[in-house]
Amino acid sequence: MASELIFAVFGLSGVAAGFFAGLFGIGGGLIMVPVLVYAFTTTGIATQQAVAMSLGTSMAAIVFSAAQSAYGHYRRGSTSTEMIRRAAPWVVVGVAFGSAVAAETPAIPLLTFVACFQFFAAALMITDVSKLAALQMVARCSFALNIFSLAFGGIAALAGIGGGTLFTPYFKAAGMEPKLAIGTSAAIGLPVSLAGALAYAWEGRNVPLGHWMIGYINLPALIALVAGTLVTVRLGVAVAHWLPSRMLAGLFALFLVLNGAHLLYSALT
Repeated sequence: MASELIFAVFGLSGVAAGFFAGLFGIGGGLIMVPVLVYAFTTTGIATQQAVAMSLGTSMAAIVFSAAQSAYGHYRRGSTSTEMIRRAAPWVVVGVAFGSAVAAETPAIPLLTFVACFQFFAAALMITDVSKLAALQMVARCSFALNIFSLAFGGIAALAGIGGGTLFTPYFKAAGMEPKLAIGTSAAIGLPVSLAGALAYAWEGRNVPLGHWMIGYINLPALIALVAGTLVTVRLGVAVAHWLPSRMLAGLFALFLVLNGAHLLYSALT
């Protein structure tokens, strides 16, 4: 695949990622990671390194989309600074642990985990788990935020996401109004992605990956993704506040299922 085409694919995925980052309170990693895996492996990079590079580059790109999404929701008064302050230290610890695990995990089980998480995220998109009585009971316990933040941080690092997919239903189950839950989740994506980018840069510091790399972060891919993301993230925030997103959620869930199926096929062949 020509380098110009790869750059265009990165940019287009960034456009889509930015829109969904604002709309659903996610950092866009659910879109970016599969695209990066495909692009990196197509250029001949070994699968083991391609998966780690995809996760690291996705985390670095999410820093920018999460920052804009968080700011957009903050301006509209749809963030809880108290929840962000309490969750941030725990998610950072979880991300550091998850990144270290990902860097040492063989490609096939790691790619399988990413694929299965795409299926799980698709289910979350079309099923409102926040209404489950058991989850509501646990989510409203005083210790729940710390435990869930630690776990979500680790999962986010392993899946290359900002964590909004996990935090939004949790906050809703804890009793938060939906738009506030989305905005707060978007804001938490910033410390998650910052910690993840730094962790993947550190974990890949001694791996010979060629030029234009900072650890496991591929700079040309990062630039293309960020350029595309900056175009549409504010549009996603605006749409989240006035357009019913049920149909979009269903379409996005279908997209995630196709992504997961492709990744699982790649892992098993």
